[in-house]
Amino acid sequence: MFAHLRRWKRRIDEPWAVSSAKKSLLAAAVVATVSYIVVIPPFTTLLEIDGMRLYWPIAMSLGNSTVIFVYMFYLFSVQRETAVRTARRVWLIYIAVTLAMIVVFAMNPTSRDYDIGPDGRYQAGGPGDSFAPLAYMLSMTFAAVMNVVVCRLGWRWVRKSRGTRWLAMGLNTNALGQIGGLCMASHQVLYNGALLLGVVPPWTQNIVETPVKGIAGLLTMFGLSATAVILWIRNAKVVVWAHANRARRRLYPLWSELHKLSPRFAVDPPSSNFRDMLRIRDPYKGLINRSIEIGDGRLHLRVPPGTSELARRFGHDAGLQDGPELDAVIEAARLEVGFVVARAGANIRVEVVPVVEASRLVQEGDFATEVRWWTEVQTARSSPVVAQVLTHVPALIKNSTIDSASASR
Repeated sequence: MFAHLRRWKRRIDEPWAVSSAKKSLLAAAVVATVSYIVVIPPFTTLLEIDGMRLYWPIAMSLGNSTVIFVYMFYLFSVQRETAVRTARRVWLIYIAVTLAMIVVFAMNPTSRDYDIGPDGRYQAGGPGDSFAPLAYMLSMTFAAVMNVVVCRLGWRWVRKSRGTRWLAMGLNTNALGQIGGLCMASHQVLYNGALLLGVVPPWTQNIVETPVKGIAGLLTMFGLSATAVILWIRNAKVVVWAHANRARRRLYPLWSELHKLSPRFAVDPPSSNFRDMLRIRDPYKGLINRSIEIGDGRLHLRVPPGTSELARRFGHDAGLQDGPELDAVIEAARLEVGFVVARAGANIRVEVVPVVEASRLVQEGDFATEVRWWTEVQTARSSPVVAQVLTHVPALIKNSTIDSASASR
C-alpha cells in the first residue's frame, strides 16, 4: 500500500510530507483494526467492568481517529504547505469532542444504549437513556463532518490526477466509502435525536447501519488500496520509461519541422524518424532536450501581426470556447504560419506575442505541464481552424512585409 510513497520521496521537495502520509495510512489501518477488535467477544467482556461498557467510548474514539488519519494522508499528499497546521486544528477539535463524549458517557456508563450485543438498545431497540443518545450524536456528528471533508479532499486529488483514469477510479471509490460512512453517521444522529425528543423509531439502529457500515468500510479500504497500488504501478520504472518515450515520440513531428529551420539548436539530433524510434535509452532526458529544443526553435520563428487574432476568430466561429483547447489551436496556427514565412524567406514585422502568452499552461512553469502543452499543440496542427488560417498567409505576409527602403532606414 505504501510502496509508491518511497518513489514520491525522490520526486518532491518535502520528504517529511511523504513520511507523514505513510505513517498516517499505517496508523489508519492499525486503529481501524483495533476499533473493530474491541467490539467483538471476548474483548467486550474484558472491557466491561462492573457493568460499565468501556469498549463503547474506546471504539467510537478509535473510529473517529481512523477518519482523521485518512484525512491526514490526503493532507500530506495534496496540500503539503498547510498540512501540519490543518491537522493540528482537526486533532484539537477531535480531542474536545471526545472529551465531551466521555463526560456524557460517564453520566451513566452502564446504560443498555452502550451495549451493542443482542440485548442492547442498538440491536433490540426501545427507548434511549437520558444522556446516551447525546453521546452518540456528539461522536457521529464529528464523524459525518470528517466524512464530508475527506470526500472533498479526495475529489481535489482527482482533479490533480489530470485525467489518470484508474487513479481517479480509486479515489472515487474511497469517496463512495466516505459517503457511505456519512449516511451511517447521519442515521445515527437522526435516530438518537429522535430518542432525545422521546420518539422511538419503529426500527433498530443495526438494521440500517450494519450493512451500510460493511459496504462503506469495504469501499474505503479498496479505494485507498487501489489508489496506492495504481500510484505504485504508474511510478514503476518500466511505466515511467514507456510514458517518457511515448511523449518524446509524439513531439517528433513538431520538433522535426523546427529542426529543419533551426538545426543549430538541436543536441545530437536523429537523422530520421526511424532512427529516432530506435533511441530507447534514457527517454526522459531525450524528452527534456526535445521540449527545450522546441521552445528554442519556436522563439526564432517570425509570425506576422494579426495571426493570433485571426486564429482566435476562426476558432470562435468553429465553436471553440476560450481555454486550453483554443490556446493550443492558436499556437499551432502561429507555428504553421511561421513555418511558411521561414520557407518563403520573407522579411516581415513580427507579432509581439511571447510564446508563454499563448497558453496559461506554459505560464505555470511545470515541466510535465509544458510537455502536455506541446503535445496539445502538435495535435492541434491538424485542426481545420489552422488550415483556414493558412489560406490567409499570403495576405498576412503582404500586410507585414518590410521593403528594402524601410529596412535601410
